[in-house]
Amino acid sequence: MKLFLDRNKTLLPRLDSIYLLARLGVLVIYALYIFDHGLDIQDPLLFYTILISFVIHLTIFFYANKGLFDIKLAYLSSIVIDILVVPTMVIQSGGLDSSFYLMFLITISVAAYVLRFWLAAATIFLIIGVYLVSIYSSLNITCLFDVSLRTGMFIVSFLAISYISDYMRRSERRLLHLFDTLNLRTSELERFQGQMEMVYANMRHLSTILEPESVVKEMTKILGSILDYPNHAIIFQDKTDGFVYRVRSMNGSTNFGIKSVDIEQFNLVKMVCELDEPVRILDTKKQHDYNTLVEGTQSAMVVPMNSHGRIKGVVTVESDALKAFTERDLQTLSTVARSAAMALENAELHKQTEELTIIDDLTGAYNYRYFIRKFEEEKRRAGRYNLPLSMIMVDIDWFKKFNDTYGHEKGNLLLKHLAEVIKSSIRDVDIFSRYGGEEFVVILPQTQQDEAFVIGERIRERVELSSVVTDNERLGITVSVGVSSFPENGHTQEELISVADRALYQAKDKGRNHVCVI
Repeated sequence: MKLFLDRNKTLLPRLDSIYLLARLGVLVIYALYIFDHGLDIQDPLLFYTILISFVIHLTIFFYANKGLFDIKLAYLSSIVIDILVVPTMVIQSGGLDSSFYLMFLITISVAAYVLRFWLAAATIFLIIGVYLVSIYSSLNITCLFDVSLRTGMFIVSFLAISYISDYMRRSERRLLHLFDTLNLRTSELERFQGQMEMVYANMRHLSTILEPESVVKEMTKILGSILDYPNHAIIFQDKTDGFVYRVRSMNGSTNFGIKSVDIEQFNLVKMVCELDEPVRILDTKKQHDYNTLVEGTQSAMVVPMNSHGRIKGVVTVESDALKAFTERDLQTLSTVARSAAMALENAELHKQTEELTIIDDLTGAYNYRYFIRKFEEEKRRAGRYNLPLSMIMVDIDWFKKFNDTYGHEKGNLLLKHLAEVIKSSIRDVDIFSRYGGEEFVVILPQTQQDEAFVIGERIRERVELSSVVTDNERLGITVSVGVSSFPENGHTQEELISVADRALYQAKDKGRNHVCVI
């Protein structure tokens, strides 16, 4: 059972010190009275015992105020001492005529402030009782009014102080609650500000990334590490208006594998893309057109990735708590999604621009400048790690005669046809470039000379078996192929290109439609 009112949190932290000063004042009054009336006191031992006990009590209260004792017990001890000391002083200083009864007002104030109402009321009636006992010898009919007035003052003081104390406590609680709320909102705002600063810093970095794959990875980092959404996904819309998962993060485990989305179970994604409006799902159990990533998901957000009016897809985040996301969360995620969409668009534009500078317009093969750069890189890698490297040089047989007979337009068709045949004959890791005119080259990383010869022979055979259709006429073509390899045919780019060129002309000297290795 609680005897004391809660005083652990208050706006008046100096009240204990103020009360201690008041008790010191009472001690001074007691001491002055004792020393002033020392000759009239019949039992000085009693008074000195009271004085010493009061000093000990104040010492305990002082240390309790410093935190060495429970301050509530110190207050309770002051009430007990007053109930014992004040009646003694009243008796020894004249009974009914004594003014020491006024000291009870301090005791009543303490009881009303620190004790529960029922216990404080009992204490007040105890005080009234001991006071009546202390003046019992002086009681008569003529003094009933004074006694009633004094006891009534005790009760009224108790009620007034109890009301004021209760009102102050309730006001303090409301004010402290407001302070707590304000502190909470302030800390949330500071945390949100810090989070947004990190988000914007990463979004600025996002705008500088020129690789779509890197944009996706950076976006995943922002969602998982900065916004603290362990369950999220990025869904792209393809050219056929279908949808695929580009990345899925579930309980901190990230999967970058592409997976198709069953739009029949995920119709909300389609709706968000069509309306270009973000959606906040407060309870996923009531949302039948949304298929959750993780079991136990109870709330989610789906926001579109919009860049200059073009929808790239959507970003989804999930939580296992109901109504976990606020409107501010939705706005933040929408901002991040738009930035990611713009970064993806920039990366795609950069890729297209880069392709324009390295791709031959006519054949779709890499151009000469790109071939030189990549051949240098592959040659450096092969030399550093002691790996084989080969290259193939392909030239169309009798191309000038073909152009003179059928015209340059048909010659261009022939070049495009040859490029398609070569592309279908090599591996994904091989680098196919137009060397100039009717000549093409293929860089073959980590490929030995005998393997390069097999690939060159395959190209020659497929070209020979193919034909170019022009004016309903099928025209057969052949090619000559030269092969060079590192380190057998040289250690520099120039040496390898020169050897491949000599091998090519050796193939032509043999009557064309040959593959030669020097």
